[in-house]
Parts: sequence; structure tokens; C-alpha cells
Amino acid sequence: MSESGLLELSPILQGLRALNGWRQDVISGLHGMAAMMADLGLLPSGAMLQMETLAYETEQDSLRIAFVGEFSRGKTELINALFFSDMGTRLLPSGSGQTTMCPVEIRGAPQGRPGLQLLPIASRSLDVSIEKLKRAGSAWTRLPLPLEEKSELNQTLLHLTETVCVTVEDARRIGLCPPLNRTPKDRERTVCPSCGLGKVLIPRWRHALLYLAHPMLDAGLTVLDTPGLNAIGAEPELTFGMLADADAIIFVLGADTGVTQSDLTIWEQYLIRNAHQKQIVLLNKIDTLWDELRDWSGVVAEIEQQVDKTAERLHVLREQVIPVSGQKGLVARIRRDRKLLERSGMAALERSIAEVLLPARQAAIQAKCRALVERVVMDQKRLLREQMNRITVQMESMRSLKDRTAEKVPELVEQHRRLLGSFEADRQAFEGKKAVFRQAVEELLLAPLAPASFDFVISNAKAEMLSAWTTAGIVERFRRFFAEAIAHFDTALQGAQQVSELVAGEYQALQKHYRLPALRAVPYAIMPRRAELIDMAENYERFGMMLEIAVNTQSAVVRKAFLTVAGRTRDFVVETRREAEVWVDEIMAVLNQQLQVYHDNAEEELTALQSIVQTMGNIDTRIQQLRQNLQAAEEQAARLDRHAAPLLRMLREPFSSAR
Repeated sequence: MSESGLLELSPILQGLRALNGWRQDVISGLHGMAAMMADLGLLPSGAMLQMETLAYETEQDSLRIAFVGEFSRGKTELINALFFSDMGTRLLPSGSGQTTMCPVEIRGAPQGRPGLQLLPIASRSLDVSIEKLKRAGSAWTRLPLPLEEKSELNQTLLHLTETVCVTVEDARRIGLCPPLNRTPKDRERTVCPSCGLGKVLIPRWRHALLYLAHPMLDAGLTVLDTPGLNAIGAEPELTFGMLADADAIIFVLGADTGVTQSDLTIWEQYLIRNAHQKQIVLLNKIDTLWDELRDWSGVVAEIEQQVDKTAERLHVLREQVIPVSGQKGLVARIRRDRKLLERSGMAALERSIAEVLLPARQAAIQAKCRALVERVVMDQKRLLREQMNRITVQMESMRSLKDRTAEKVPELVEQHRRLLGSFEADRQAFEGKKAVFRQAVEELLLAPLAPASFDFVISNAKAEMLSAWTTAGIVERFRRFFAEAIAHFDTALQGAQQVSELVAGEYQALQKHYRLPALRAVPYAIMPRRAELIDMAENYERFGMMLEIAVNTQSAVVRKAFLTVAGRTRDFVVETRREAEVWVDEIMAVLNQQLQVYHDNAEEELTALQSIVQTMGNIDTRIQQLRQNLQAAEEQAARLDRHAAPLLRMLREPFSSAR
């Protein structure tokens, strides 16, 4: 069987394709739902825009897996064995003396064109995030990937292992060396064997983007290969951005060393903080415990004992700890040795990824989509029920009118005309008060979330952060920064309540007088976002307790760490403000719709009564028309059920790789 044939049997690839196929069905269902909403014309256009936006976000979704561990734990070799063994050799450099020196994101190739992009280490001196630099093509070194020429491909990817000698001062300036006041006296003048006195060896590149046309990646996989654990302290954006955004963390330990103190520190401070993430712990290099002079059962017992100790030390389920040999797994894949593959533990790891991570990713997409779809369906059904009830009442009114004498009809016409005139006057008065609503929204809700006010908070915090001389001072400034951010949220939350009460109070007078439908409470966007901010604060405050920060208090790391945290917090606030604006727009759209529906129905009934004045025979025609309208509304409700049922079923069904 060919390498590509073996890849087709991979449970990971089969699961990714199943997840991707399911996701495409969901996207199609979301587009279909948006089109039907537009056709029905019942909900404001903002709801349709939300549905289309959700479809786009779902289409951009991928399973993001990050490999984390100390240097020389075999992370890169595991990636080669798990995902790219079909290439018949090592893709990423992981041989003796070779290790990736910077985080490497591996993604599908746009338009099928492979390539390697490298971000120079000097970019650390810029107060610009890696995410923003990804949109600046000139900041990167771009290299083609000759996939057909193995030697040239290997030579190109060796760039990932490159280092460069710089002076201690240059390294310190970009946050890769401790400041002099934190450097031991006997190490102030570092000697690098390959560089000389006063110089140190640092990575040449800060970040790498590797684009490949590959079945795994094309099916919706993104892999993050990280350098040693010290990079977590030196590159805050890796800690607070890429690792935090990953769907799953694969934590790689050595089978011979078990859980070291540095492993435990990073695990407890960063890798178990995010509730949405799945974690798998790998005891790699179990082949170092294989001993041909020992009975195999004894070797297995030793490995199992190491698994038990690791699970106990990390406080995880034993099932989360998998013993593997990435190197032997890669050899087994290339040589098509099924016995060695099973012995290496790679088959068990593949099954774990397919059975744990993929269902979790589907569940996350389902939860996100289901909340909006269920709300939209419920709102449309409610409007259709109100429409059918209104038509039924009008039909009963027409039947009752038919039994009355013709002399009473002109009186009813006049009553309706006066009612419509009164409603228009009240409606105009209500429209005039919208300026007051908008001003209240701006002052009470949006002003506390204004980016400019947060820029001021960030500026003050940055200045105080850089003047802090102790770890405790840094931790306290992180805490104060988030306390100020949460205070802004609390002010906005109070403002949202005041705005809601102000609008509801004005609408209730019209509702009571004209028997308008009750105003559906649009859920606040701020309350759950405030809870997310508190979670962020708890995660980020721990950063100041890291050993790396304790010895780099005045370094560029502190500045970059805070700017990363502050930038993500500011983006979070801007997004919250945008959601608050959507909330206000949705309230106004619903109000306008309720008033317009009442106006249209009142005018329609007035026109019908006027025609009845001309000829009482029109009553039967009107009743027939209302009956047709009722039938049309019932058909719309049935159509909504038929269209929504398959989509909601997909958003509730468990994951299955058999598609």
C-alpha cells in the first residue's frame, strides 16, 4: 500500500474529513436560513447579517492543536509522525542536533501554493503583535517550498533551526537576556563558544508560517509547533495569544524524566487555565525504556508505572496520559510496520485525537451556532403566531360585522380613522424621543466602553508597569489594570439597564393604549462578556508570578507582555462595545417593526371597512382574503419547521467519523 493509501486509513484524517463535511452542511444550512429569513421578511435585517456572519466564521474554523514541551522532548518528530509520514521522510527538521528555534504554524496552502514565511527576531523590538504583522507582508522573509525535491525542501526547512550570535546588550534590548541588575556577577560577560566573549546565541527567527497543500491541513487542521518552555516567558504573545486560542494542547514530556519542576510550573500556570481546551499529555521516547535483555512485560510495567506517576503529578485522568515514541512511530509509518506502530503508541494517540479532540471541536461549533439558530427560529415562530392570531381576530370581527346593520359600519370607519390618527401622533412623538434614547445610549452605555478611555487606562498602566521594581509590584499593577477595566464594564452594565428601562417605559405607554405585542427582552451583551473579562484577569495576573518575569523586571519582556495583554483586552472591549451597539440597534429595529406592523394592520383594516361601506358584499371577500392570509402564514410556519429541523438536528447530533 502506498504512503497516501496508508494516510487514508488514518483515523485523524477520516475524522477531520467527517468534521469538515459536517461543517460544510452547517454552513449551507446557515446560508439557507438567512435566505429564508429574507424571504419571510419577519425579522430585522440585523438578524440576517448575524446569520451570514456566523456562516463565514464557521467556514474559517479549523482544529488548532499546539504541541508544548521542553527542548529535545521530540515535539517536532511527533508532528512528523502524526500528520506528515505520508511524505516518506521527515518533513520538519528533527534529527540529531536539529530543533526548531521559533514557534511554527503549519496551515493549508492558499490556492494550493506551498511556502515558508519567517519573521526576523528583531521584530521583537516593535510594539506590534505577530497577528498584525501577519498582515504586513514586507515584515517577513518568504521562501518557496520545492516539495518535489526532497533535498532542497529539507534545506529550506532547516531555516527553522537557525540561530545567530549577538551582543548581550542587543539580546537584552529585545528581551532575550536578563537586565544587568538581575544578572549574576560571574555571568555579566557571557562567553558563547561559537560567538566569543560578550555574545550570546539567540534564534534567528521570531515566528514561522509554513503553508502546505496536504490532506490533513486541507480538511481543517492547524498545527502549532513551539520551541522550549522558556519561550513562553520570553514571548508573551505565544502564551496569551496562540496557546490560549488553541483548541487542544498536547503536552510532551520525556518518558525517562517524567514531570520535571519546569514542566509542572508551566502546566499549572498556563496549560490548564482554559476551560474550553482539551489537554493530552504524552510521555515521549518510551523506546529509551525498551530493553531487549528484559522481559517485555517488565518494560510495559515500567511504562505503565511512569504513566500513573505522571497522571498523579499533573492531577489529570490516567486516560489523558499516553506513552509514545514519535521516532519509532515515524519509522513504522514509513516502513508500514503495523506491529511497530502499535508498539510505539502512535496508533493509540491517533485514536485519542480522533475520539477526543474532534468531537470536542464539533461540540464547540454546535454550541456557538445553536444559540443563534434557536433564537432566530423562536423569534420567527413567535411573529408568525402573532400574525395568525391577529388574522383570526380580524376574521371573527368580519363575521361579527356581517351580522350587524349597515348603519353601524360608517361609525366603525370613523373610530378606526380617529384611532389611526391618534396612533400616528403618538408614534411621531415616540420617534422624537429616539434622539434622547440615542444620547442616553452614548453617555450611559457606549462612553464607558470607548476605546479612547481604555487607551488612557493602558497608557497609565504601562508607565507604572515599567517603573515597578518587584515581581509583587508587577502583579499588583496587572490586578489594578483589570480592576479598572472591570469598573468600566460595571458602569456600562448599569447604563444598559437604565437605557433598557428608559426605552421600555416609553414603549409600554403605547403598548397599553394600542395593545401592541410585548417587547421581547433582547439579552444583554455585557453581562457574559464581563464574566469573560474576569476569567482573563485571573489568567493574566498569574503572568507576573513567572520566574522569567522575576529575573527580567526591567526587560523588554515585561513591556511586551503588558502590551500583549493590554492589546487583547482593548480588542475585547472594542468587540464588547460593538456588540452593545448591535444590541441597541436590535432593540430599535424591533420597536420600529412592532409600530410599523400595527400601522400597516390598522390601515389595512380601515381600507377594508371603507370598502365595506360601499358595499356590504365586500365582507365575504374580506373574510376570504383573511382566510388566504391565514393559510399563507400557516404554510410559512410549516416551511420554517421543514427548513430549520435538519439544521437544528445537525447542531445537536454527536460527532461521527462515518460520513
